[in-house]
Amino acid sequence: MINKPDILGFLDVYWEQFPDEQNETKLFAEYLSRNDESQLFTRKNFDGHITTSAFIIDEAHTEILLLKHRSLNRWLQPGGHVEGDSSLLLSALREAHEETGIPENELKHIAVFEDERVPFDIDSHFIPANPKKEEDGHYHHDLRYVFEYTGDGNINFNTDESTGLKWVKFSELADDDTFGAVVMKIADLRK
Repeated sequence: MINKPDILGFLDVYWEQFPDEQNETKLFAEYLSRNDESQLFTRKNFDGHITTSAFIIDEAHTEILLLKHRSLNRWLQPGGHVEGDSSLLLSALREAHEETGIPENELKHIAVFEDERVPFDIDSHFIPANPKKEEDGHYHHDLRYVFEYTGDGNINFNTDESTGLKWVKFSELADDDTFGAVVMKIADLRK
């Protein structure tokens, strides 16, 4: 079961490893202090909610799999809302499977921390209002995990959520505002 004390503990472990990211994750820390545990994952909490995502990389650790998000019309990693999952890691794995069709046994989690439940990256980003879904603008506090793809290349994306799929070389994303820092962090995992 996912609970607020565990998430606060993850944040402490994360800050010990990445002390230079305390400012970048301040919004998430403030969100945790303002919200009760029961509000952390609900989509109707427009102060924000926790999401998870999966950065799927190839076995050589040189490319990352991106999907063209249908509603946002942007290339992004698979991810989404926590939906009764027993852990944040399993939420990210479920989202990866749902959005790419990759069987879970072809996604090998690459743990950065001794406690593999701690995400390798934390990102808070604003989601614009969506009148069709009756949603105000809000923040997604995305807890991110890395998975190595070990399959045979047969990947089909979920057309309800995405309009395309592609592998992108890390080198092409190095200067990208969205992915540059994350790609460098993933590349450092090999060292």
